[in-house]
Amino acid sequence: MGISLMIVKKDKKKQQNKVVYPIYVKYSYKGLSKRFSTNSFVELQFWKNGSLSNRCPNYIDIQKRITNKIDLLNEIVNQIEENKQLPTTTLVSDLLKQSLNIQLKKQPIKQSFWKCYDLFLKEKSMYHKGYTKTLDTLKNKLELFESETKQILSFDYINDGGFEIDFKKFCWDTEIKRKGKVVTVGLSNNYINKTISNLKIFLWWCKENRYITDIRKFKSLKTIRNDELVFLNSMEVKKMFDYDKFNYPKTYENCSLIEDRNKSGDIIYWNNLELVKDIFTFQCSIGCRWGDIHKMKVGMFKYKDDYFSWTMEKTKSSVLVPQNPISKGIFMKYSKGKSLGQNLFPPYTQQRFNQHIKEIGKILKFNRLVKREIMVGVDIRDTTKKEKQIWELLSSHSGRRSFIKNLIDLNTMDNWSIMKLSGHKTINSFQKYVSVVDKDIDKGKKLYTKEFVKKDKDEYFEQLSEIPIDLIIDYIKNVLHSDN
Repeated sequence: MGISLMIVKKDKKKQQNKVVYPIYVKYSYKGLSKRFSTNSFVELQFWKNGSLSNRCPNYIDIQKRITNKIDLLNEIVNQIEENKQLPTTTLVSDLLKQSLNIQLKKQPIKQSFWKCYDLFLKEKSMYHKGYTKTLDTLKNKLELFESETKQILSFDYINDGGFEIDFKKFCWDTEIKRKGKVVTVGLSNNYINKTISNLKIFLWWCKENRYITDIRKFKSLKTIRNDELVFLNSMEVKKMFDYDKFNYPKTYENCSLIEDRNKSGDIIYWNNLELVKDIFTFQCSIGCRWGDIHKMKVGMFKYKDDYFSWTMEKTKSSVLVPQNPISKGIFMKYSKGKSLGQNLFPPYTQQRFNQHIKEIGKILKFNRLVKREIMVGVDIRDTTKKEKQIWELLSSHSGRRSFIKNLIDLNTMDNWSIMKLSGHKTINSFQKYVSVVDKDIDKGKKLYTKEFVKKDKDEYFEQLSEIPIDLIIDYIKNVLHSDN
């Protein structure tokens, strides 16, 4: 039994006007032999005593192919002997063919980057609109990158070329129009990290479908974790809920009518800011995402148990949230006259919603100051170094944050119970919604005070200031009534 190299002179051919001969690996056993191609050719001058000369052009590549074929044969022979079989030339040849067929099936299927992305989008089209919109946004960003930088996107360029550096630089140099002027603002590191994360999802899909074999490890950019998130506290949510100057048929500057329908097909009118404030405070009271709002049906409310029940659009998980005065009040307002299968709210675009919720916050004088620093490259964006009034930062996602923060501030539920209501599956994702303000930190001053000192008047008044005056009056009336 033995393995050696040989060339076959009768199978010579011409390559680049040079006569070359195929190199084979020869396997012999008990007087019989078989030869196996290495898919390599050599000129006679570089073939000495059954081996390849290191002076041969492409020596390293050819030698690598030879070594791989020899190693594979040795592995097959060892496997046969471990199974207590005879490594005959026929058996070795059969197992080699099987092994090569398996390797062939594992080879990547050649497709262009954009062809693969179109296939990827087609497969993901069944997912919820928010997710597919993210994938479309990634496609638009990569197409713009190609157009602006004149770089052709390919898997080789992304995995082995300078894509990562080029793309990050492109994002940091992004220009936008602001008040008629073109300015360079630079996309945030957080945005770039999310974009590359979505690209990695696509690349993993390509690997699973054998379009590529490897995925590059991208380096995450440094970001700032702001302790105080954008949310409305309980008093602010109630103030917005109680504000009725937007309600139809009242009018105001830039007022527009939104049409809704009851179960008989009759038109119901809402003012635009009325609808926005009601949707937002509804989010604040049940913790739903924007993607859930227009999927909600009237039948989601369980009258018997006083719960709201729905399946989250993003995670497809079901949640059950108990009613409260705000959620029930808004539900009763928008469900009146509708059938169980009708949508609770009429459609409204997220872009207009985000614009109008800021207008409402400004009118209601939500002037609490918040700092939201954003990193661009190694610097903090200048416009984020100063504190802003909370109304300037409100968006459709602030409602969900408000729900979680205000549940925490109740001090009556642990985080796991709140996660049950918010639909979070992991503590890491939940913590991204936990806002820590100065008032929360100041609570540390009270550590052990109950054990050593009595509360003074200032502490009592500080706690009283957090309780709505109407509740205090009702309590006093009840006490006086019971004394009588």
